[in-house]
Amino acid sequence: MLDKRKDLEKQMLEAMPKSQRIFGNTVYWVAIFSAVGAFFAPVFILANPANNVLNPNIIFGAIFTGATPAEVWSHSITGGFPGTHFYLDYITKADSWAMIFVAIGCGFGLFGLVPAVYYQIKKEKDWFCAILGIIIAVLIVLSVIGLLRIEG
Repeated sequence: MLDKRKDLEKQMLEAMPKSQRIFGNTVYWVAIFSAVGAFFAPVFILANPANNVLNPNIIFGAIFTGATPAEVWSHSITGGFPGTHFYLDYITKADSWAMIFVAIGCGFGLFGLVPAVYYQIKKEKDWFCAILGIIIAVLIVLSVIGLLRIEG
């Protein structure tokens, strides 16, 4: 029974286009990497609260007393909201690394699309899927840099 199941899984994998396996493997490992990083980042944030853009000892108190987002950010080392992707300006801060891992995790689809689209163009000659992949990659990039937003 187990051998039959393994054979079926092997046949299914062999039938799947290689570009899809490349996408799946890349997304899998990028997600694992960002999850492990995001898992350990709070340890470094809490181990040295002063080495953060937002000191957790101060902002948790502000949040629990009902502070507005502007009031919470007023406790940061910048005195206000420092802007989108602020963590790149404060790369030595522990909470910046947490944000980087979250950003990598949110953009993992892009990391999988690039090699998959490349393989679709070079080896599989699947132009329809490659063009769709490029469109999705452009949408992800526009979202990441803040040009494409959903206002609520």
